[in-house]
This record gives sequence, structure tokens and C-alpha cells, in this order.
Amino acid sequence: MSGRSLTFYSLFNQVDSVEIPILQRDYAQGRSEEEEVRTLFLRSLFNALNQQDGPVRQPLDLDFVYGNYENSESKVFSVLDGQQRLTTLFLLHWYLAAANGRLEDFRAQFVSKDGQSRFTYKTRPSTTEFFNALVASDFVKGDITNSKKIFISKQIIDCQWFYLSWKQDPTVQACLCMLDAIQDMFADRENDFFEKLLVIDKPFITFQFLDLHSFGLSDELYIKMNARGKPLTVFENFKAKLEQFIESCAEPWPEYRLSFREGKVNGYDYFIHKIDTDWADLFWPYRNVCSDDNTFDDEFMNFFRLIIMYQCLLNNRASTDFLTQATDALLGDQGRLKEPSLSKYEELNCFNQNLIIRFIQIIDLICDKGLKNNKIRLYMAETYYYAEEETFKRIISNGASYDDKLRFFAFYSYLVKGEDLGELKNWIRVIYNLVENTVTDSASKFYQALFVIDELSKIDLPILDALKADCKVPAFLQAQVLEEKIKAHLILKSDEWHEVIIKAEKHHFFNGQIGCILNFAGILDFYRKYKHCDWEDTFNKQYFERFNRYFHSLSYVFNVIGKSSSSIGYAWERAVLSKGVYCTSATWDRLNLLSSRSTKSNIPRDHSWRRVLRIGDEAIEKKQTYVKAVLDDPLFTTNNLAVSLQAICDEALHNTELDAWRHELIKHKELFDCCEQGFISHNASETILLGKSQRNHYHCEFFTKALELELQASKNLIFPFTLINYEAVKSREEDAGIVIKVFDKKDYLIEIKRPAANFTLYFKDVSQAEYPDKLKYILENHGFNWGGDSSVFHNGQMNMQQVKNKLFNLCDALKGLQDE
Repeated sequence: MSGRSLTFYSLFNQVDSVEIPILQRDYAQGRSEEEEVRTLFLRSLFNALNQQDGPVRQPLDLDFVYGNYENSESKVFSVLDGQQRLTTLFLLHWYLAAANGRLEDFRAQFVSKDGQSRFTYKTRPSTTEFFNALVASDFVKGDITNSKKIFISKQIIDCQWFYLSWKQDPTVQACLCMLDAIQDMFADRENDFFEKLLVIDKPFITFQFLDLHSFGLSDELYIKMNARGKPLTVFENFKAKLEQFIESCAEPWPEYRLSFREGKVNGYDYFIHKIDTDWADLFWPYRNVCSDDNTFDDEFMNFFRLIIMYQCLLNNRASTDFLTQATDALLGDQGRLKEPSLSKYEELNCFNQNLIIRFIQIIDLICDKGLKNNKIRLYMAETYYYAEEETFKRIISNGASYDDKLRFFAFYSYLVKGEDLGELKNWIRVIYNLVENTVTDSASKFYQALFVIDELSKIDLPILDALKADCKVPAFLQAQVLEEKIKAHLILKSDEWHEVIIKAEKHHFFNGQIGCILNFAGILDFYRKYKHCDWEDTFNKQYFERFNRYFHSLSYVFNVIGKSSSSIGYAWERAVLSKGVYCTSATWDRLNLLSSRSTKSNIPRDHSWRRVLRIGDEAIEKKQTYVKAVLDDPLFTTNNLAVSLQAICDEALHNTELDAWRHELIKHKELFDCCEQGFISHNASETILLGKSQRNHYHCEFFTKALELELQASKNLIFPFTLINYEAVKSREEDAGIVIKVFDKKDYLIEIKRPAANFTLYFKDVSQAEYPDKLKYILENHGFNWGGDSSVFHNGQMNMQQVKNKLFNLCDALKGLQDE
């Protein structure tokens, strides 16, 4: 095979344009690590151009340049071999033209009538954008020739038309590096070299131009032979597929504009420009949030996958079967986004014009305010109800929870409407409260909440007015919805109500849920009766004062016990228990004392004071009356909280009608320490203090543990025994209990257990030696009987006081035995 001998300049007399196809790798000759290859090649070009003209001068021939035309009628030449050499020649032509003040001559040959570079890359739109911007730039001779010590790459990067995101494009990086190398080698010889590049009849540099199709060869054969193609990344494949789809969209687009183009542009032109410029600049500072690869590919993909997921669910909200199929494909554990293949997205029909429109809407809203200190600019200065940058980072790192995804969607759904930003805070506050106080722990709950937020965003009323009008808000916890409606009435009522409600919501304990305060103040009952809060001014003062009083009391309590109830000896829990059984239920006989701040076993969600203090059914609000009773107790004061709560507990211990188990819990704060997660098992036959959440961990029998605490306080009365231990157990087959031992170096001990409704005392000789007659007499005289084992005596008692009396009397008698 033989080709035509052409110069780079004359090549463009044969073709409309030259493109490097998408299957090719990035420009490698300009890579920083390819210095030796780059220097040798530039040196050969320099030497060729530095020759004196004469009869013996021969051109430098750069071997074959293979390729073909895109189709039979096209004059766009697609390069399959020669990419590196042609790119370097293009850069050399531009540099020498700029240095020689000949850019107009350069543009006449290498720029199309519509201002686009006739030499371009299809590997990345950013590369095409760079070449178009470079050939359109107005470098003057002095900018280069007088600045040898200033790299031309720096001058280019400092230009207004240069997008910083281009710096991450490997081809653009390599071009800048090559231009610096050209500047270094050619800086003193620009004047005549550019003219030599234009010579066609006796050229200085040539190559052999070969159209593969004219020889009946295919691209695939070439690729197999040459193996120059570089696989595209997941991001690049996705972007290429997406751009093809967008180009095929036939429906009208919204009005898009680009700063460098007059008039409107279509969605395709807008997308391919923005994705490699403004949007790339947005993601660049966050390029290592998800991974340390120094590219934003993963971050961008996570962002786009989220928008795909939103749109796919919204488009198919009527089909439960499809929603199940879609969420299985798109969402993983705890709402983490999966990474479906392109074919899976196509199977789910995810690619549609509405997706692209929504994506552009959201990313433009984030981009439009630009970056500040390499962070997205904020629409709201306050971050309590929605932290814009923190949420964005969780989104692009694929660390966003269901709640994060709902808030993100809600925030930008409002901004898309283009309405008053003053209402944005009211909107996102309501969304925060609904999302924060509703458990969203499954894909179905997530998309149901998503649909409701989407519908709420379309209501043609400010959100507070919509709530006041009793709009329907399904999917979210209805107790919280009711609370939001009441608060909407109050906030719209006056600035004073607005201020105090926001203050209460922002308290770390309440976190948007203040239903108990509305209940205690009487506001909840009024709203339930009349469906509004339009009371007379005299009542308004009363309600306002009650609200403030209960808020002050509760906020003070939870400031003190927020991290640990043990800080005041569980005095709050014991005081409320003195008014009634406030505990939450786990199973039919498992209760939670709400004394733990553990995050295990769903305690914050299901077994916390917040769970009891929200608006609820009759049973929940009955428990709230016990809390209110403590706050209303004449002994209660926040001036000395712990002392006042203990006084309430002490007063309750005089109540002879108090259940025995409540009496002991109120009396012995140490019992709470046995329940790491706050759980007890309580039924008619037994009460168990659970070390964790169930009996397969260490646990204590309630009344023997309470007895042990009292015995420890009366240790002198058990002499001659000197040691009291409590032995917890881990199974239902064993009985926990007290062990009293160390009797004058003998192997005697006493065990106290409560296997059923009664206590049993066991006197044992661990050595199983014969009991002395006097010891037998003392035991039998105190009501102890032989057990099935000859080494054990036992005695049954009804209550703790009887046990103590029996034990103390026995020990007193045993003192005499020891003295002998």
C-alpha cells in the first residue's frame, strides 16, 4: 500500500476536518512522563525546519497516517493511526503562527466558517471545547516571544476563556505540556519557521496519507492490528451514551443559552458544553470526596444516578410492580445507590427528555451561584434545616441516607419553581420536620415520601398556608403532620408565636417535634376540637405562657439528661415512674425504661423520650400525663433539678399502693445501671433486668438484685459472712441470684434466688462435708430443711423484708457457732 505525500497544511485542502475518534486514547506525546519521546520528536521537527533550502534538501517524512471518512459523502477524516504526530503538528502550527503574528493566516486554513477548529477530538467534549477556544484566542506575538520565562501554558490557563476543569482532561493537560516544550525549543526561531510549514511544492515535513476504506480495510481490522484504542471509563461510556441520547431528543427544549452563543441553544448543545465546562468546574474541587483517583468521574456518576433514580420513580409512580423492580435495581442497603449498567437503565426506560431537563435544572441551580473557596455557594445562610454543602458531599460520595435524598429533592424542587427565596426557609423547615420525625427505612417508604414531596411542591400556595388549609400529607408520620398543621396556624398568627416555636424546634432534644408542649399547653385539645387556633386574645396570652413554661421545664430537663440519665441518678425516670408506668413496649412483656442513650436495638427510634412525647394515640398521651404531672408537681423546680426530682421520688415511696417493682426502681437508682439498653422483662410471674435487649445476654432477677443492694448497705448484719456477690446469668434455664460467702475459711455459703413468686434461701457446704450437729440444729431451728442434696438446706420466704429478717437472724445465730 502507498499513500499520498501531504503536509499538515495541505491535508486540510483535501478534507473538511480531521477528528480523533472516540475509540482513540488521549493525547500521550505531551504527557509529562513522555519527556524523552517528546524531546526527540520535537528535535526532529526543529532540525527539518532549520534546514537551508537547496537542491539536496529532503523533507522529514513522518510515515503513514491511516484513517477513513465517516461516511461515503463526508469529508471528515477520522484518524486511526497518526493521532500523536498530527496533534503535535497542529500545536506547532498554532504556536508558530501566534509567535509570528500570523494567527489570521492560521485561522484561514484551520478554522471553519462557523468558528470551529477543523482539527478536533471526539474522545471528550472538553478537548473539542479547548481546541475551539484555542484557535479563537487572540494571542499577540509579544505575549509569547517576550515571555520565554513564563510558560505559555500558564498564560493560556490565566485566560478568561480557559475553564479550570479542562486541567483534568488528560489531552488538554498533554497539549499544554507540549506547548511549553515547543516554546522552549522554538522560542528563538519563530520568524521563518511558520512560513516553512506552509510550503507545499518543496515541503519540509510530510507524512503518507492513507484512506483505509479505499483499500477495503475496516476499522476493526486496524484496531486489532494496531491495538491503539484505549478503553473508556464507566463515566466516559455513560457520558458518550447520554450525549447520543440527548442528540436524538426531538421534543422542544426549555430556553437554554450559552454566553458565547447568540440566541437560544438546544438541550444537546447546552449539555455537551456545560458538562465539560461549568459543571466540570463545579465537581473539580470535590473530585476526591468519593475516591482518591483525582478525577470527579465517581462523584459525577453518583450525582447523575440520583437524578435518574428520582425521575424513574416519579415517571412510574402509578405502577407498584414497576417501582419494586426499579428500586431493586437502583437502590441498595439503607438507600445507597447501586451502579446499574447502561443496559439496565435502558431496560427500565430511564433515559428520557424529562430526566435531562430535571438534571439540568438541578445542576444549574447548584452552579449558578458559582464556587466560593472551592465550595458551592449557599442559597441559605442558616444550615439547621438543610445543610447544602454537607448534603451535596454526601450525595456525590454515595453516602446519602434516605432522609438526605428526600431533603435534597425537596430543596431543589422548590428552587426550580423560581419563587421567593423568603419562602424557601418555611418550605425546607416543614420538610425537615416531616422527614426527621418519620422513619424511612425501606425503598417503598422512600418513594412514597418522594411522591408526597413532589405533590406538595406543586401546590400553588406557600407551605404554611397549605398546611393551615388542612392539605393532605400522606406517607409521613401523621402525628407529625398534625403537629405541623397546628404550628402553621400559630406561626401565621404572630411573630411572637413564630419565634418561640422555632426556638423550641431547634432545641437538640425536640429537633422539630414539640407535640408534647402543644399538648401540655392545651393547644392540641383546642385544635382537635375546633380545627383552628383562632382563640380570643385573653386566651392567647394563657396559651403562650403555658407553652413557654413547659418548653422551659422540658428543655432544662433534657439539657441535663440529654447525654446520660445517670448524671442525676436516673432521677427523672424515677420521678415520672412515681406518677405512672411511662415505659415503651418492645414485646408483650418487655418494657424500656428510656434510661439508655445507646444507639443499638433502634433505641433512639423506638425507645426514647421523644417517642413518648410526640402526639399519639390515647395510650401514648396517657403516658404524657405522667410527665406533665412531674412538671406540675409543687416539688418540681429547675433551680435545683436533681434535688427536686429526688424529693418527688422520696414522697412517692410513702405511697403504700405503689407496685412493688415500681417502688424498688424508684428507691434504688442502681437498678437502672443493670439495664445497659434500658430493657426489663416484666409479667405477673417475674421481673428481669436485661443487660442488653434479650435474655441471651447477662441478666439479673429484679427483686434479688434489689435485695442485694439493700444487703450491701447492711453488710455488718451478715457477719460471720463477709462477702456479698450477685451472679447474673445468660439463659432462661439458670436462675440469677445473690451469693453470700467467706465464713471463717470454711466452704459455707448462702444463695438467695427467686425462681417464681417467692424467694428461696439455700445454705450450702461447697466441700459437701458432713455438717456439724450444732450447725444442723441452727439451720433447722431457723426453718431450713434438707434439700434433695444432702449438702443443701433451703428455706422459702414471701417478700424481701422476710428474707432479710430470716438472713439476719440466721447470721446472728451463726456468730455464736464461730465463737466456739
